[in-house]
Amino acid sequence: MKKTILLVLILALGLASGSYATEGTWATRADMPTGRWELGTCVVDGKIYAIGGASGYGAMALRTVEAYDPVTDTWTTKSDMPTGRQALSTSVVNGKIYAIGGGASSNTGAETFSTVEEYDPATDRWTTKSEMPTARGWHSAGVVDDKIYVIGGSPSLWFTPVFTMEVYEPATDTWTQKGDVPCASSTSFASVVDGKIYAFGGYVCSRRVYEYDPVTDTWTQKADMPTYRVALFGSVLYGKIYAIGGHQGVSPYPGLATVEVYDPATDTWTTGPDMPTGRWGPSTSVVDGKIYAIGGIDNYPAAACGTVEEYDPNPLVVDFNGDFKVDIEDLIILIEHWGQDDPMCDIAPRPFGDGIVDVLDLELLMSYWQQEILPPVNLVAYWKLDETESAVAYDSVGVNDGTVHGEPTWQPQGGMIKGALKFDGIDDYISTPLILNTSPGPFSVFVWVKGGMQGQVIFSQATRSDWLLADPADGSLTTKIRFLTKPDQTLKSETVITDGDWHRVGLVWDGTNRILYVDDVEVASDTYGEGMLLGDLQIGVGKNLEPGSFWFGLIDDVRIYNRAVIP
Repeated sequence: MKKTILLVLILALGLASGSYATEGTWATRADMPTGRWELGTCVVDGKIYAIGGASGYGAMALRTVEAYDPVTDTWTTKSDMPTGRQALSTSVVNGKIYAIGGGASSNTGAETFSTVEEYDPATDRWTTKSEMPTARGWHSAGVVDDKIYVIGGSPSLWFTPVFTMEVYEPATDTWTQKGDVPCASSTSFASVVDGKIYAFGGYVCSRRVYEYDPVTDTWTQKADMPTYRVALFGSVLYGKIYAIGGHQGVSPYPGLATVEVYDPATDTWTTGPDMPTGRWGPSTSVVDGKIYAIGGIDNYPAAACGTVEEYDPNPLVVDFNGDFKVDIEDLIILIEHWGQDDPMCDIAPRPFGDGIVDVLDLELLMSYWQQEILPPVNLVAYWKLDETESAVAYDSVGVNDGTVHGEPTWQPQGGMIKGALKFDGIDDYISTPLILNTSPGPFSVFVWVKGGMQGQVIFSQATRSDWLLADPADGSLTTKIRFLTKPDQTLKSETVITDGDWHRVGLVWDGTNRILYVDDVEVASDTYGEGMLLGDLQIGVGKNLEPGSFWFGLIDDVRIYNRAVIP
């Protein structure tokens, strides 16, 4: 009876077309046009303004301002900041952004500034304000009651940090000194929760966390951050503080992907899912319940990046049974939990539900009816190959569009999942830049294929190695993936993939082992140590574009993850 009533209700809703508490997911977004680190970011009217920074370690600071719209995943250039600065702080009060302090470069002893400049996003204009009493960079800042609290930092970059805290009041354009920080620190960050400021880590202060109460002008030490980090950043989401990235002060200063979450209510820490790209000196901002980690540098003396990665702490899961689509099976699962306090099906209202599976959850589920649902966790590139006519293979989850070479034939209805691309075995292939880090963590590649001949390659890395191919002897799935400086090591399965049927083939490197899959079944594995990747990626051809390596047949639904996927 219950199911009948619900089905009638569904028909009334018109069949248009969860969020249980997960650990959160990361996704790649459009790169910032100007790669930089030690920049400042702020949010006004749903847009993120990226201000200042530098293009690399030791480079002179930039005046650049670029605005990011998360809705359209696009960037727009704005008016330059009057004074080029990196290691500055940026804060928002009443819709205006205040860029405070900073340094001329990251070189030892570089000039620091007491400069304060106000930016009005509505007019795209800058105005100079009263200088901060103490010139410094690599400080942190937080806003309470429309006042900006500037904490610590160093008067000369890389030299002894200060205990000083000064407060700027935009309404009067005046500065006031407040109680010193218990531990002098630079390259730390600060966040505000419930009217109190929390200062985290940085040089000298290591893992320490301090809480500041503006009402009493007092500091209190709190539970240490689990991981010592400097040049990290963080943001507040749903009352918790996310400490993201940084490095541990050991040359060549590799960037960390670490995410640790502090709950001020309980004074406790938990671990979040790693950021896809380890970085130090990024900046983070929150829009519509998601954190955006922007820019940074991955080691010394590398150039800064424009990488933008979005963290959703509680992603919507409407594909309850995990088959990548919303259909009757998901509906039945919701019906079976009707009226219950079930976290899997209690998906509305966003973000955490209301404790009961009811009509709100049904309406949200039906808004995704018959839609394909992409796997949310660390899918960094996805070429559906569903185009009908194009010289570009479009990436559905990022900006890694592939260039189509030769004249392969688009098959709009001939794929395993909708369309596919038919390769002629002569000169057809797709090229794309390397999507993964050059020093990768675990990663996976999965592809649907049909056809092919012995020795032909499905996926390769230009001039380096063939990642997925049909063995030259018998057409069985094989990998010759090779990290830089590592010896050649072939892993061959006994499963033939050139029999004319559709097969989903996969390569997984979990940090220690290479694993091959055919139709979601493990068919071979071996031990293979970590290393580096260099070179573009190629679909449908061998590493050197050699004759005989071009794929003859169909390829569909190519996916790359920056994690080890177990089908």
